[in-house]
Amino acid sequence: MTIKERQEREAHDRENPWRPMSTARADGLICDLLFDDMAGHFPTDGLQYFLDPDGTWYPINPPIEMFFMRKPINWRPSYVRMTPERRALIKRKAKG
Repeated sequence: MTIKERQEREAHDRENPWRPMSTARADGLICDLLFDDMAGHFPTDGLQYFLDPDGTWYPINPPIEMFFMRKPINWRPSYVRMTPERRALIKRKAKG
């Protein structure tokens, strides 16, 4: 990672801070998630998720259910909302 890339990433993190999971709402907002493992915290760069009203997080691409994956510890919004139809399609593909 170059110095410029690091500075851009730090600026992005300042503008879009990680938020506690308790503040996440199931309103179709596309989010980034931060996970925790024994080596430290790691974001899933490039993967975006939405929260279903039943409390399940679904990755948008590829659509899979996350009940078997690690639990996220923080989230941050992408400031874009998905339509209910698009969310239903992703959920159907994840379960299918």
